[in-house]
Amino acid sequence: MNANETQDHENQSIDELDSDSIDNQEYEAIEQSETEPIENQEHEPEQNSEDEQRPINKAFRAGCMTFCLVVTVLFIWIWQHQSQFNDNYRDALFFMNNGEPEKAIESYQKAIKNKRRTIFFRYDPSAFNNLGHAYLQTGQFQNAIDTFRIAIDIAPEMPQGYVNLATVYLRKNEPDDAREICTHALQTFPEEPRLYYNLACAYALSDDTRNALNSLKKAYELDPELINQLIQNEDSLKHILPDFR
Repeated sequence: MNANETQDHENQSIDELDSDSIDNQEYEAIEQSETEPIENQEHEPEQNSEDEQRPINKAFRAGCMTFCLVVTVLFIWIWQHQSQFNDNYRDALFFMNNGEPEKAIESYQKAIKNKRRTIFFRYDPSAFNNLGHAYLQTGQFQNAIDTFRIAIDIAPEMPQGYVNLATVYLRKNEPDDAREICTHALQTFPEEPRLYYNLACAYALSDDTRNALNSLKKAYELDPELINQLIQNEDSLKHILPDFR
């Protein structure tokens, strides 16, 4: 092989190497361009998912904050009016104990108003029963009747409202209404001595001595100490007490 042939052979080898190098570079570039979209496609859903979750998370946090704010405001509202109810209720008891039923009426009315604003615990039967007693002491019989009926509607499972309502009719000298109330209530509260006591008073006012004595004896059997206290100042029973003893 002469020198010219050798030179031509070397030049051909270099050209082949350059061609192979160019082909490899082009292949790598093509391969890279094909893989890049795939990678981008793989990351795009994650970015989209995060973008979709951001408004949801913001809405959830806003909802939680709103709920907590509403609960806090509601708690403060209830606590404030319950505290005012307690203060007015204590004032009313103080006035009743001091023989000032007119002032007690005003305080009980305020207490009931505050109680209604507590939303979840709107009614207290004891407040209505005590307000009815204050009306009774001031001679406001119809107000007392209406108030005791409210107490019965609030707590029909408690005998106190029926006892008080019957007492009002006895004070009005309406024994028939008092007897009807007691008879009806005794079907639900057969062991309540005060109902039997008021029933005895109703019979006594109607000059039904036999039934008056029977009712009074039944009341005494249930609670002798209470009945001994009650009959001390009960004018309607004086004419039957000799037979009772």
